Amino acid sequence: MLTRRVGIGLLSILISGSAGCGYRVQSSVRNLPAGIRSLGIPTFKNSTTQYRIEQRFTSALLREFAARTRAPVNSSATGVDAVLLGEIRQVFSNPVTYANDAFGSAFVVTVQIAAKLVRTGDSAVLWENSDFLFTERYVLNRNVKDFFSEEGPALDRLSQDFAASLAGTILSR
Repeated sequence: MLTRRVGIGLLSILISGSAGCGYRVQSSVRNLPAGIRSLGIPTFKNSTTQYRIEQRFTSALLREFAARTRAPVNSSATGVDAVLLGEIRQVFSNPVTYANDAFGSAFVVTVQIAAKLVRTGDSAVLWENSDFLFTERYVLNRNVKDFFSEEGPALDRLSQDFAASLAGTILSR
C-alpha cells in the first residue's frame, strides 16, 4: 500500500512537472525562406589584409549551412534558388588580458562583413546586413614561439564561430 502511494505520488510529480514547464527541444535544422530549396555561397570578397581569410570563412559557411538546413548547399552562384553574397570588410583584434611579459594572452576579435541573401529567380533580397559584426574573445598561447604556430587553428576556430553566428542570424530571421 505504501509503495503504491509512493509510486502514484512520484508519477503525479513527474506528470505535473513536465506538463507545466513549456520547454521543448528545438531542432538545429532550420528552413531557408519559402521557395528556397538550394543555396549557393560563392567565395566572399576579401577587403582585408588577412591572407586567404575569405576561403576559410566561405568554407566554414558552406559546412554550417549544410549542417543547419536540409537544402543542398554548394559554392556556385548559378543553378541554385538563392545565393549568399558577402564581403569581409575588417578583421581586427584587441588584447584584453596581458601575461607577465606584456604579451597579450586573450584577445577580442571583431569581424565586420556585408552580406545578403538573394533569390536568384527575381534578384529579390531576402536578408541583408551591410554591417554585420561578429565579436568573440579568444585565448592564445603566451609563448611567443608558439603564437605563430597557432595562427592557422585560431583562424579555423574564428571561421567556424563566425559561420555559426551568421547562419544562426540568417536562419532565425
